Amino acid sequence: MYSTVGKIVTDHGSLPGSHFFTYLGDWYATTQASAVRRQADPSPRVISLTVLLTEIRDDPTRLSREWFLAHYDTLDRRYGEEEFDEHFAGKVGTHIDPEIVAADLHSLIESAERVREHVDKLVAHTDRRPPETPLTFDELNAAIEGMTHLFEKYTLLLTMSSWGTLVPVPQYDHLAIFREPWIKAGGNEGATRSAETS
Repeated sequence: MYSTVGKIVTDHGSLPGSHFFTYLGDWYATTQASAVRRQADPSPRVISLTVLLTEIRDDPTRLSREWFLAHYDTLDRRYGEEEFDEHFAGKVGTHIDPEIVAADLHSLIESAERVREHVDKLVAHTDRRPPETPLTFDELNAAIEGMTHLFEKYTLLLTMSSWGTLVPVPQYDHLAIFREPWIKAGGNEGATRSAETS
């Protein structure tokens, strides 16, 4: 919704400024940064992508080539072999290479570090020593994209399936509200202006 509204505003080209856009940006940054931090949590008491990759790295033989290929029928077995070789076999071949998982885990933690610091010091708590430089949307989006890639990769490993997109696709015209005036003539426009100036 954040990116969709941003595109609407950009395409329009002449909408007036509003603190509504600031609110929308703050909402996006807070919710998505908190979600990234949650998936990067290494504590064994939580369910997270980081914990999953740690468990796979430490017990790689459980995810063997034969276990993976057993989920493919005879006609698709070659496809399964190609997928396993390309994404998981590494230098080992007979089961997932723990070095591949370790590299993915390192990438996940590294890309989420700045986001975690932001949430720890400015969202979940108010730290006496805030970050020296603010988190940027580019850094946040890069962390989201990295986690998306890893989710898709390990979904393939564990379920032999793929996702076209992780972004929800509404099954109705969710943009219809933007085709209607929100404040109608003779409505509460005066009250709204009074609230904005008070």
